[in-house]
Amino acid sequence: MPVRVPPHKLIKEGTTSADPPGNQDLFDPDFLSELEGLVAGSGMAVSSALASQSGLRGIREALALFFAPMAPGGSPLDEVSFVRLAPAALNTLCSGLVESSRRSAQREAAQAVESFVVFFQTLVPTLAEEPAREVKATFFRLVPTLVQMAWHELGSGTERSRESGEALRLLETILLEVSSVRLAPAESELLFRSLDQLATLVAAGEYSLARDVVATPLLGILRKNRVARSLFRLMHVEVAVQVYLKERLGHTTPQIRVPEDLPGLADFGPVRVFDEETPDGARQRYLQVQLPDLPILSDIVLHVSRSEDGAAQDLRFDRLGSVPFGLGPGLYRLGLVYEPEGPRGLS
Repeated sequence: MPVRVPPHKLIKEGTTSADPPGNQDLFDPDFLSELEGLVAGSGMAVSSALASQSGLRGIREALALFFAPMAPGGSPLDEVSFVRLAPAALNTLCSGLVESSRRSAQREAAQAVESFVVFFQTLVPTLAEEPAREVKATFFRLVPTLVQMAWHELGSGTERSRESGEALRLLETILLEVSSVRLAPAESELLFRSLDQLATLVAAGEYSLARDVVATPLLGILRKNRVARSLFRLMHVEVAVQVYLKERLGHTTPQIRVPEDLPGLADFGPVRVFDEETPDGARQRYLQVQLPDLPILSDIVLHVSRSEDGAAQDLRFDRLGSVPFGLGPGLYRLGLVYEPEGPRGLS
């Protein structure tokens, strides 16, 4: 029977996105404690009602394989060891999860889980060390739930099957959001408490409850966290660029004159201009800005406007913080804008 939950907020009242990023609570511990009691009181756990005897055997075997000691006589795999795994060992474990799911008779559920595992394998190599740690820890917490979902007897094309697929897509989105924020230790602890409750609800087949009570509010909070922290860091970048331009070129505001100022920006610094040879042998000029602690540099747009006529352009950075810079002669004002693309954009 579905569990009925009164409306709650995961974030404490009285905090706003304008608060300093390090001083606002990401999740409300009181809510999480209440949810933990609700989950425990409802008797929800890994549900034998959702799998046949062969399914339960498949679940046990898959979990035993995944959590097996990495060396003979060692301790079972734990979160710390999983996060520290070398890429080859990580891929081996993920491949084992995929092979285990393929043995399930529930083909639709197993394929959805396989896609999620492959998504995780694809995402991790693209991340810097710290977000990779968070994403791997998040994935590790979800493994028991993923294994059970692969063996659920939901029926192909049913409403339950559709909700199961939606739950996995929500988990993918959560991984993406976790990869784009930097959490303080206390925030990570609260995040994982929330994820544990989410995993328990999903494992029990309470997909709508997991989506409405935990996943959707959690995503909203993670996105607000990402935006607030990114804007805070971008402010520091803008200050560093302005100071550098004043020291190098004497400009009291963030601006450069093309082509007169370009030689003075050839050195590596907060902002620089350089030329590179393209594959066809041509020369391409780039402007690069150092954007430390911003996990996805392509979320940042360089806004340039020419003083003479006000003509403006928005130039999106690539993953290295560089952008083609083929502007004609003139004095250009520079500004940095936080503007994620596509589904990661602000909503």
